[in-house]
Amino acid sequence: MQDEWELNLSLASRSAFSKFEKNHSREYASCFNNLNKIIELLEDGHTVIKLERNPSFFRSEGKGVYRIAQTGVVSAKETRLYVYPVESEKIIYVLGIGTKEGQNSDLNEAHKAVKALKK
Repeated sequence: MQDEWELNLSLASRSAFSKFEKNHSREYASCFNNLNKIIELLEDGHTVIKLERNPSFFRSEGKGVYRIAQTGVVSAKETRLYVYPVESEKIIYVLGIGTKEGQNSDLNEAHKAVKALKK
C-alpha cells in the first residue's frame, strides 16, 4: 500500500518560479521531474535519510532542507530546487529554485522558511 505525499507550494514565490521557468525551462522541468521521482520513492516506503545522495540529484543542505538538481539536460545551467520534506506529515514544502550562482542566498532563504515553519 502506498502512502501519498502532499506537495505544498505555499512557501514558494510564484513570480520567482514563473521567471525561472521562463528563463530556464529545461532545467525547471528536469528539477520537477526529479521531485516527482523523489515523491514516488517516498510513497514506495523509502525514508528521506535513505534517499540522501541516492539518487545523486537529491542532497541535504542542512536544517531539514534538501536540494534537487537538474539531470539529463545538455548544456544546462546548474539548478537547485529547494524542498523541505516532513516525513511525519508526509508533506514536501517547495521552498525555492535557483542557479549555482545564487546558491548562498537561496539556501539562506530556504533555511529561514523552515525555521519559520517550525515555530
